Amino acid sequence: MEEIEDKAEKLLSNVELEPEILETQTILQITEEIEELMDEIEKKDGRYSLASDDPNVYLKLSLLCYLNDRIEEAERWVDKSLRLKNGHLGFLLKGKILQMQNDPKGALGKYDDALKYDESGFAHKYRYEVLKERGKSERALRALDKAIESNQSGELLAKKADLLVDIGEVDEARTLYERVEELEPELKNKEKKIRELLDEAEKKVVPDIYNRILRLDDKVAEAWLGKAECHHHLNQAERAIATLEKAQEYTSHETISKRLKSFKHEARSSIGCENCGGTGNCPQCDGSGDCTRCHGSGNCEECDGTTDCPDCEGSGGCPNCDGKGKTGWFSRCKVCGGSGHCQRCEGYGTCTVCEGTGDCKLCGGNKNCKACQGSGVCDDCGGDGVISTG
Repeated sequence: MEEIEDKAEKLLSNVELEPEILETQTILQITEEIEELMDEIEKKDGRYSLASDDPNVYLKLSLLCYLNDRIEEAERWVDKSLRLKNGHLGFLLKGKILQMQNDPKGALGKYDDALKYDESGFAHKYRYEVLKERGKSERALRALDKAIESNQSGELLAKKADLLVDIGEVDEARTLYERVEELEPELKNKEKKIRELLDEAEKKVVPDIYNRILRLDDKVAEAWLGKAECHHHLNQAERAIATLEKAQEYTSHETISKRLKSFKHEARSSIGCENCGGTGNCPQCDGSGDCTRCHGSGNCEECDGTTDCPDCEGSGGCPNCDGKGKTGWFSRCKVCGGSGHCQRCEGYGTCTVCEGTGDCKLCGGNKNCKACQGSGVCDDCGGDGVISTG
């Protein structure tokens, strides 16, 4: 036994028994002599007794196999080490092995065992990894906070920021990302997270994910464009236009102005002149100009070739009442159709530009629809559905 332990001490002297070794990028070489030592020990190990009574010999062999991706061998050696003596590093290593073998429940149990011997941040960090992978975000956040208590590194703070974004706590995440940039500028977690969210948003086509991106960084042109495209896809032309108009306050990306112009053109076309069908061409001569009605201009006499409705001049509002719906003594409000509900926000009372997040200059951060001040009630008729002009 002494001979084995002497060999082990000599051959394994460079294997440090510290938790940091589990995160090293260096692969410690398993030499031919170490291979021979492992063969010798395994031949002498029995079911009820081991060739060495030093748990560290087995722990070092387990670490060597783990760092060389020989996971099954690593598990055999660490089990033998734990047979001789329970310890913090042994349980951490066993947990990492179980995690790699897709046994998250078993891994969590071993990390809990490790905490009985040492409250350092490693076990908490590894618990966070398992819980996050299982979708247990709140528990993962608590574990990560425990790890940060032991070590406020940029890496851990960045992981927390990523997790906060996932659970919708974007404002706190933004503050953490700023702190990470001060501590470790080389970490680019915010940029990685934005790219991840952009990829997710493109698949799901929902504005909410773009809102999270813009709360992290309001200069991301792709997010503004993506959000506008979502509204456009959902036939919400006003919201699409409002989004791109808002985007121009934060970014001068040329695609923003091009797409805004395109959306506005589409919106104008949708309320085009009934006489020319929105073409702008004279309906009598089909734009040829050989016509006394258009005097050879080829343009529709009703809209002068603009394609805009001659009654509202493309504004969409009634020229007789300026869109207020006031047409008589107790008449039905045309703005709300007598419903009493604000039509801009469909009676929900939330700001249409920021989707009610409040991260918005239009609503001043109060999340309320500007048209109805968050009441959801039509401002023109006070929610009565009828208007008195007396």
